[in-house]
Amino acid sequence: MTDSERPGRLDELNVVQLNLIAALDQVTSSYWKVMMVRQGRRIQVECEALERYGVPHGLDNDVASALISEYAIAGMPEDGRLTLSATKLLRASGFSLGGLYYDSLHDSLRRLATTTYTVSEGGWRDADRRWTHASFHFLEDLEVSTKDGARLFDERTIIRLRLADKITASIRSGFTKPLDVDFMLSLSRPRARVLYRVLDAARYDLDTGEYLQSLTLGLEELVALCKLTSSRPDNVVRSLESVHAELKKRGYLQEVTITGRGLGRQFHYRFVPEFRPVDPVVTFRLRQYGVTGGAARELSTNHPREWLIAQMDRFDHLVRTQVIVVKKTPAAALVHLLKNPDHYPYPKSPQAAPTRKAGRMEPLLEIPAVSFDDMFVDDSPEEAAERLLTYLSPHYRKLLSAADLDHLRHAVLTGQLEAAAVAREAIGAVTRVDRPSFVSALREQFGRAPDQVTAAFAERS
Repeated sequence: MTDSERPGRLDELNVVQLNLIAALDQVTSSYWKVMMVRQGRRIQVECEALERYGVPHGLDNDVASALISEYAIAGMPEDGRLTLSATKLLRASGFSLGGLYYDSLHDSLRRLATTTYTVSEGGWRDADRRWTHASFHFLEDLEVSTKDGARLFDERTIIRLRLADKITASIRSGFTKPLDVDFMLSLSRPRARVLYRVLDAARYDLDTGEYLQSLTLGLEELVALCKLTSSRPDNVVRSLESVHAELKKRGYLQEVTITGRGLGRQFHYRFVPEFRPVDPVVTFRLRQYGVTGGAARELSTNHPREWLIAQMDRFDHLVRTQVIVVKKTPAAALVHLLKNPDHYPYPKSPQAAPTRKAGRMEPLLEIPAVSFDDMFVDDSPEEAAERLLTYLSPHYRKLLSAADLDHLRHAVLTGQLEAAAVAREAIGAVTRVDRPSFVSALREQFGRAPDQVTAAFAERS
């Protein structure tokens, strides 16, 4: 898979159109049930959570969104399994790194793993686009490494999980839409981020890939979509007033008009025509060069997708042939080429897409024979550790526990092990059909008294 084909940040349409995360900063409820209309079908959606955690809400939206996108970026493995560090997931969710956010991530994953969702009346679109019944936990499997069995997350925590089969089948079938994650995470409150996802999904036409420029939602429909605790008209208007104001200020909404009275109130949304969701594939590739989110949005807005991909291919060729020598950063050099394309020569003949070293989160089974030293040469210790976990995952997911991967990541971060050497040994063992020997040798390196243990969140509601 080339970088231009690599999936980027996206949303699964069942999850976002049904909106399984309450647009509330705090909750006291462990259950909700709503009736809603989806493409002309009246359906029922139920959510039953553990009482001490409450229903998924607030920041859980950001975590769920990040997990869907990280699954896509990892190559959409058929078994729905994903391995990553808590640090990586915090960053993907737009959180800061710190004890408070590690605790929030812990609770979010607990809610997503133990809450039961039931979609009745054939309200779930399956991989064949048929309407079906669905009952699932967002996360069907969750294993983590924690310190001293305390079941608390820290900077070393490794997370292994399996997304619900219903969700992964839908993603793999292409029942998705682009997600402008930079814009979403820039919004100030969880409620604003939830409403943005809800509106962006409601106005998206999967068949054409186009967005409606206006949308009308009834008060009861909006309450059901956002899972608001009160359906009193004045309370609903008041609870969304600041959110509407922020989405207008940030250039997403052009106007919000409310008509009617009581439960018959209608919310008429008009969207800013110039607002374009950033293409996730282009954004992902730009970020590989270090281009920031704001600059990526500007480039995607001002230039066609195909032109940007072609120019990035040309940039890679010119760097590889040493026509361009990067003096500052790859981001600065690429942006200069994009802004001054005529200042640089074009290849004399059509170039095949260059074979690139494995990029961040490259689908591992597709990596060709390549120098392991080259694979990690430009990585920081943290990047090398994350890439190594992703590289080993499809080959060793049944043999290496979360605690094993915790130790491995820590050893690479602290310089005790080299990522390239571990990758070389690991794939050598796969080739020799002797993976257990590699695992045993690796555990010997860690010693027999690990300070991180594995905890499985198996508790269900």
